[in-house]
Amino acid sequence: SAQVAKLKQRFRLDHVVLVGDRGMITEARIESDLKPAGLDWITALRAPAIQALVTGGRLQMTLFDERNMAAITSPDFPGERLIVCRNPDLAAERRRKRLDLLDATERHLARIQVAVARSRDPLRGTAAIALKVGAVLDQHKMAKHFELDIADASFRFTRKQDAIDAEAATDGLYVIRTSLDATRLGDVDTVRSYKSLALVERAFRCLK
Repeated sequence: SAQVAKLKQRFRLDHVVLVGDRGMITEARIESDLKPAGLDWITALRAPAIQALVTGGRLQMTLFDERNMAAITSPDFPGERLIVCRNPDLAAERRRKRLDLLDATERHLARIQVAVARSRDPLRGTAAIALKVGAVLDQHKMAKHFELDIADASFRFTRKQDAIDAEAATDGLYVIRTSLDATRLGDVDTVRSYKSLALVERAFRCLK
């Protein structure tokens, strides 16, 4: 906030809007820095927050029957505007990547299952089995989508299809979050401002 005040004074800025990604403009940053400094912001929601909007009925997929952008509100974000966008190409890519990772995880877990079940020199011990299973899950980052049953001389696994389907329901969706009123910056321009972060990232790469 001290740096913001310095910039406002140095460049004689009356109104400042900070545009940042989800890692930069966090809830804590908004409450402790941006609001006290009188700043507006444009950022995006993380996946759990998007899922909560779907679960709570605030974000309904019928919004996208004829368009790929819709503005909504939520009591979880009072005084703010949420602009929901859908990218069909991104949705298809995420589905493909998820299925590839699920299949790869399943293949590796099946090999461990065979090693546990074989008659000659079987893999034994809950800790030893869990260590190998953990290595597979760490590699593919799919732990949340599998139910595991590990014992001293047995190992079983199944997909958590309900969880997979719930995650897939939000494929291709991203939600822009802003404190700006629509009269100051419309939905399209707000989304464009957030996407302009790509130019900032490119500039940093050039500097490095």
